Amino acid sequence: MAYIIYGAPGSGSGIVEAACAEIGADYELRDLDARNDAQRREAYAVVNPHRKMPTLETEDGEIITESVAILLTLDERHREARLLPPPGSKHRAQALRWMLFLATELYPLIEMTDYPERFAERGICLETLRTRAEKMVRERWRLLEANAAASPYCVASGFSATDLYVTKLGVWLDEDWRREQLPRVEAIITAVRARPALAGVWARHIR
Repeated sequence: MAYIIYGAPGSGSGIVEAACAEIGADYELRDLDARNDAQRREAYAVVNPHRKMPTLETEDGEIITESVAILLTLDERHREARLLPPPGSKHRAQALRWMLFLATELYPLIEMTDYPERFAERGICLETLRTRAEKMVRERWRLLEANAAASPYCVASGFSATDLYVTKLGVWLDEDWRREQLPRVEAIITAVRARPALAGVWARHIR
């Protein structure tokens, strides 16, 4: 099965690229000029009306947006690759728990720290908003830190797509703070970055 991934180097699309690399799927990259907000223009809205990255296009032209939906779809289509623990297992429940935590509780706050002007009306102090969002980001990372198995992955059964989320979002943190405050998260990142199939992806997405 061949896929098309719409994204950009350094962006969250690295999560989906890593998933495709991990399962050994063929995929084509269609990079957007994210520095100039190409993903927010009309041309890309035809592909993804939410105007965000990533987007996955399947071999029959089906469009899938939202990273979690893409990862679940890839897991269903490539069960032999074990991108997530088996359906019905307690380990799958935990992997999905923390994947959704990262996607819904952490990722939106990262957008707020990077682009506070998207969330505040004129007259609101953007720096105050950014500072508060950064504090919340660190609080939520500490919550994951306290609950991750780190053996060396997020759930005790071993590697899962949740670890790709941890790695991509985790490297956006201040490295010194992460190493000091989040040793379990750091262990997950180290283990995921060492996976041979992912070397090319991280070369594009992690500097």
